[in-house]
Amino acid sequence: MYNLYIMNNIRILIIILLIILIINNVNSLDNNNILSTSTIEQVTVPVIDISSLLNGDKENRINVAKQIGKACIDVGFFVIIGHGIDDTIINNAWNATRNFFDLSEEEKSQYITINEAEYPFGYSKFGGEVLSAGKAADPTLSNDIAGGYNSKVPDLKEMFSLGPGNPLAGFPSRRWPINPIEFESSWAIYYDTMANLAAQLLKACAIALELPENYFEQFIDHHASALRALNYPHLENYIPLPGQLRASAHTDYGSLTILRSDSPGLQVSKDKHPPNWHDVPFVENGFIVNLGDLMKRWTNDVWLSTLHRVVNPPQTDETCLTSTRRQSMAFFHNLNRDAVVKVLNSDNPKYEPIIAGDFLMQKHLAAQGLATN
Repeated sequence: MYNLYIMNNIRILIIILLIILIINNVNSLDNNNILSTSTIEQVTVPVIDISSLLNGDKENRINVAKQIGKACIDVGFFVIIGHGIDDTIINNAWNATRNFFDLSEEEKSQYITINEAEYPFGYSKFGGEVLSAGKAADPTLSNDIAGGYNSKVPDLKEMFSLGPGNPLAGFPSRRWPINPIEFESSWAIYYDTMANLAAQLLKACAIALELPENYFEQFIDHHASALRALNYPHLENYIPLPGQLRASAHTDYGSLTILRSDSPGLQVSKDKHPPNWHDVPFVENGFIVNLGDLMKRWTNDVWLSTLHRVVNPPQTDETCLTSTRRQSMAFFHNLNRDAVVKVLNSDNPKYEPIIAGDFLMQKHLAAQGLATN
């Protein structure tokens, strides 16, 4: 009996030791997972109140400019509030845009551009663009990385875009939709408002780069900016193709972009391969601002033109019952077409000087699936 008692105790001790070993191994695995997660680069898109930039004294303007400069170095994206844009200007353009997209496909198709190289604006049908192809056209990417962006799967959106009204910008006259009747007036005002806001943001950029505040004005006095509205429709019973998104991964091409949207869905990643995606905060009444490739070149890669995309809404029972339609309006601020972008204040430039208009057209045509030389 005594021997049996000893054997039972030994068995119990062995079981306890095994349990301790298992717990330690699990904790070790958890710690390894935590360590692995912490090594993934975290991306934070800051929210910046720019009211002092627009109305403050010199000290406050410099403070806001420093915040913007830090965001440009860290992530290339930031959200602005305190911008002072009248809600009426935003709402009028927004509602006219939605009414335009609600028109029949036949009516909207009247505004499809025949020659994109001459007039790179107008209407683009659902699935008419692959934004990632514009990224693949970047000559600074290695062939293996560029190939990863060269998707043939179209984006799940339709668009209308408008160019500058200034004849000195070098484009034909604007081609306006007839309907809705308020479209032309509301868009003209919104375009000019965004151009003025972009000019203020570029002043902040100049301050942050320790340049004269008006430095960039010489490059934008007949700018070639574009206002683009995007409609991501609700797709009931539609299963996206593998890799198909509302807007595929891309960077913007020009100086900076000012985006207004009505819901989340935008994600960013530091320009790495493969990317790690992070949600951009959706702020009511705010504008999302991001830098384009030309600003990255201008600063010799000190500031970032960050990879971003618009993801599809989650497929749940609730989304099947409610509309997942998403609308946004992006103001792509571009330089004068004849502006020469040369690396600023660097003894070791990574880029040769480039003519802004040629660079932008190459990227645009690639995104439209058109051959470029």
